Amino acid sequence: MPEEKIILNIGGIKYETFRSTLTSQPETLLGTIFQDQNECIKNSVNGNEYFFNRNGELFCYIMEFYRTGKLLFPTMYLWHEDQITYQHFEEELDYFQINKSKLFSSLASQIAKNSIDRYISSLEQSIISNYISFNNKISLSISDINRSGNSVCDYKAYDILTHMKEKIEKQLVETFFELNLKWECQQKYDNINHCSFFEVNISISSPIEKLLESGSVQSRITFIQDPINKSEEKIILNIGGKKYETFQSTLTAQPETLLGTMFQDRNKSMRHPINGNEYFFDRNSEAFYYIMEFYRTGNITFPYESRKVTYKQLEEEFNYFQIPFNKSTVICSSALETIRNNINTLILTFEKLIIYCCDNLRNNIRIEIGCNGEIRIVPSNNRWYDEENLRKYCLPKFKNRYMYHTLNNMQTHISDHLVKKFSDLEINWRFSLYNSQIHISISLSFGNIYKNFK
Repeated sequence: MPEEKIILNIGGIKYETFRSTLTSQPETLLGTIFQDQNECIKNSVNGNEYFFNRNGELFCYIMEFYRTGKLLFPTMYLWHEDQITYQHFEEELDYFQINKSKLFSSLASQIAKNSIDRYISSLEQSIISNYISFNNKISLSISDINRSGNSVCDYKAYDILTHMKEKIEKQLVETFFELNLKWECQQKYDNINHCSFFEVNISISSPIEKLLESGSVQSRITFIQDPINKSEEKIILNIGGKKYETFQSTLTAQPETLLGTMFQDRNKSMRHPINGNEYFFDRNSEAFYYIMEFYRTGNITFPYESRKVTYKQLEEEFNYFQIPFNKSTVICSSALETIRNNINTLILTFEKLIIYCCDNLRNNIRIEIGCNGEIRIVPSNNRWYDEENLRKYCLPKFKNRYMYHTLNNMQTHISDHLVKKFSDLEINWRFSLYNSQIHISISLSFGNIYKNFK
């Protein structure tokens, strides 16, 4: 007998869950309402849907409490962007009769821990961003007062480093083990401003080494075929109210995972559809995006800059769905794959440039690319070409903030690829760097085309 699903309509935003998830907290409002003996006090609006005229945005934190038993608190940027205040949060907890006295002492500690986590995450993101930009040395100067020079005034970071620099070093070295991370953090004294500050130096290996080790510089493009059996049933996975659609074979391709095991033909007894081919899981719907990407591609991607999913939430979801997860491996491999994708994008963009030249019988094109994303086609001396489509569809690809650094470090590989691929055009590639601006000239010959034209 499948478990009863409940739809909670909170101010117009719908959340889906199991009755047992709510009754697992029997002293709360929802835990009380959905006890079997309290059938009469439910305010159903449509079958198993129940409406509460409360803050739908904040209820995601209430829902996570029912699912995990842990109370997370909106971070400061949400207070600012969505006009969410501490008082609003307390009002929602009071309404849903969640005992704050039991939770708030641990919540206060958790908020402080989250602040430390966010600082460490900011360091991790900085390391990843520098790695993707081919920068293997990072220098930071952090103080708790405003100083002249390049020092950043961040009293929170200063206090964290004062008490935790060894722990942070240990965590970063473990996380970026595959990048051979080295960490130096020294507290120094500024005699001019009469204050102390931290000087942090981080070094990592160059991605070029990893790219050459793997034997594949470009992105590994995999074309996943549709099932040969076109009548294969589509599976709908309803994750906390958000629906994902896929094929059964996509899930069973990972047989050692929860979904891979569940959807094996021999395990039909494990499955309890709620509506035809729809299956409900009372889990974090935002984090499941990354779970689904794993099933579709076989690769685990990491939300570097996501505000909706934290690293810890993602780890919890991977554990629930029984997917092996190693943070160090995932972060490093994802960063390397991002570099491969950037290289691939650059190659495709230059190929489009060459095709454009062929279409216009243009034997030379020169472009200038600045480190801040400025792009310019150098005008031809004696000919006018219609470059509207080129500017609209091709050149914007260079504006990705990592493309300048990727091109600066991988231009030899890119030019070798283009010369080999367009051998009939006898391509001549010239690259120079002057005043932080990349200058590229591509010359091609149509002599062979004219000669062999029939």
